[in-house]
Amino acid sequence: MTDLKKQKLSTKQLNRILLIDNDTSFRTTITATLAASSFIVDEAMNGLQALGKIKQLKPDLIILDSKLDKLDGFETCRLLRKNPIMTGVPIIMITELGDTDAIHRSFESGATDFIIKPFSYDIIIHRLRFILKASQDSSEIKNSNLKLTTVQRMARLGYWTWDVKHNHFEISDQLAGLCNINLHTFDKTLEGFLCLIDQNDLKMVTEKLLEAPINKTIRHIEYRLQVNQTDSIFVHQEMVKKIENGSPIITGTVQDISQRKASEKQIHHLAYFDALTGLASRTYYHEQIQSFIKIADRRNEKFAFLFLDLDGFKDINDSLGHNQGDELLKIIANRIKQEIRDVDFAARLGGDEFCILLSGIVDDESVAEVACRCLTHINTPLTLGQQQIRPRVSIGIAIYPRDGKNEIEIMKSADTAMYAAKEAGKQCYTFYSKDMALQAISRLEREQMLLEAFEEEQFMLHFQPQISMQTGRMIGTEALVRWRHPKEGMVPPDEFIPEIEQLGLVIPLGNWVIKKACEQIAKWHKSGLPFLHVAVNISALHFQDDTLLDTVKSILDKTGVPAQYLELEVTESAMHVEECVDIIKQLRLIGIKIAIDDFGTGYSCLASLKQLPFDSLKIDKVFIDDMLTNHHTSLLLGTIIGLANALDYKLVAEGVENKEQALVMHGLGCHIIQGYLFGRPVSCDKIPELIDFDFTNRLEIEQEKEL
Repeated sequence: MTDLKKQKLSTKQLNRILLIDNDTSFRTTITATLAASSFIVDEAMNGLQALGKIKQLKPDLIILDSKLDKLDGFETCRLLRKNPIMTGVPIIMITELGDTDAIHRSFESGATDFIIKPFSYDIIIHRLRFILKASQDSSEIKNSNLKLTTVQRMARLGYWTWDVKHNHFEISDQLAGLCNINLHTFDKTLEGFLCLIDQNDLKMVTEKLLEAPINKTIRHIEYRLQVNQTDSIFVHQEMVKKIENGSPIITGTVQDISQRKASEKQIHHLAYFDALTGLASRTYYHEQIQSFIKIADRRNEKFAFLFLDLDGFKDINDSLGHNQGDELLKIIANRIKQEIRDVDFAARLGGDEFCILLSGIVDDESVAEVACRCLTHINTPLTLGQQQIRPRVSIGIAIYPRDGKNEIEIMKSADTAMYAAKEAGKQCYTFYSKDMALQAISRLEREQMLLEAFEEEQFMLHFQPQISMQTGRMIGTEALVRWRHPKEGMVPPDEFIPEIEQLGLVIPLGNWVIKKACEQIAKWHKSGLPFLHVAVNISALHFQDDTLLDTVKSILDKTGVPAQYLELEVTESAMHVEECVDIIKQLRLIGIKIAIDDFGTGYSCLASLKQLPFDSLKIDKVFIDDMLTNHHTSLLLGTIIGLANALDYKLVAEGVENKEQALVMHGLGCHIIQGYLFGRPVSCDKIPELIDFDFTNRLEIEQEKEL
């Protein structure tokens, strides 16, 4: 057989599908999907075009959108069914989720089945294959009683016949098998069959069967058959009527569609519920808030929109890992569900953001009561891994229609109030006020300024010396980023770093600081200075970035700076995240120094010092400020310093502002000092003149001032 003949034979064996939809992008997507699954697809953009197509080539199956221009899908389906060539060809109607009227009209128009949007393409492919198989099987049934029994059993098909005049009701072996009953005990009456119907559907099925003998058109119906005391199956039933000896005979074909119903339920759940927390999804939220608005308008009522955002959730992810962060979100979602009524609605909007819709509220006090309960319950201590934490949340509250006339306005008002709650100290709730809108505009302007700062390179580095108390000389510096705004002047980092994190720019900023620090080391060296040690403080999130190692290597290669002169500082909380530790170990292997910043303020214990992969330890300023007045702090510092020195770690005291603090730290064994006592951060051009400067002179000056 020639290749051409094989190709023609192969083409004949493929199922041909006619896709009728006026959405070009949808047709393109589903055509590609079906073609990849070995279907031949013909396209039509409207009903008239489809009627012309079937005259040329008969399809094996038709997929028809109910919403077509001019000639809608239902009328198109009726016209297709009138064509004799379409006998036995399945027509699948596409309907919207929840549009039960469209589903009924689909079957009235002659559709074989329906597909609900949104849908999974994988499930649709299986559905089409199943329907095509069922269609082919129906054709074979007409020609072979032997095949009928086999096919019905495989497709879970059965049938019944009702002689209305004599109330004689026969059911097939296959239907008896589906219902799990014994044919010998079945009483062969309509009432006997109705006993098999699930009680929830009994009234509807009874009405349809009693109407069948007198109706010209018999509707397709779906209902549940009781297979035992606790279980039922969903079935799809088609009925036909004929007259024998003046008496109507009704035949019903019944197919078990339980698997299809389960798939639809799963699709609905995936579309409408958050996979992680089980709360309603953002998609479901959009539908529900429209319903809340309609009900409130119709009843002249109010409802409340509570916008909840977890405080410090990023720190949980950075310090304990994303798995523990996910566990926290599950717990929070469950606590939210416990604080609302059945008539209320809660959803996860994304990330660590949630919302609650409270219906039919009386006054602000009743809303505040719910917010207080949420704050209290969410703040209840819990254990993640081995760490006990107290979750915190900020809640913004807006009232419909007082604070917004539609979904966008009410959500914006609640979001603005939530930010006000965070600025008020977090772990609190705030009602929206008009003054907040001005603050929100100011915040947006600030964010826009930051984005422009990146584009226009308004950031710069200052360097703060690190001084050896043993030699009085500068042994290194810490690079500190500053924002040089063209109008506002120099902006300190504590005023813009939090916003940088919120904007998701912390990693790009960290990469920029590393790059500029290494370029500056290289410039100093080219000017005749020795290589200077520079420390760069970057986010714990940065250490979870898989590209960090390659980025650092590339920067070192381009600048020619030896790796040991670059030190990366990270808070100790990051040392307990597996991803961070792996990256840190790889950085140390190429020679990069690692410092724990703000030691003692996170989750570490002294015993962990010998296990963590770092080279230097920076003692946080809170200890420096407290040690002269608190004896316990001095004892704790002595223990930390003694253990660190024994383990041969470099120690740096940061935030030292006076001579007493410097001398005490030196006496305790911490010999490297960083702080305003020896100098504030300065621009790069000031560093060369400090190389040979004896900083002990400043201690002597301080002593002279005291005298």
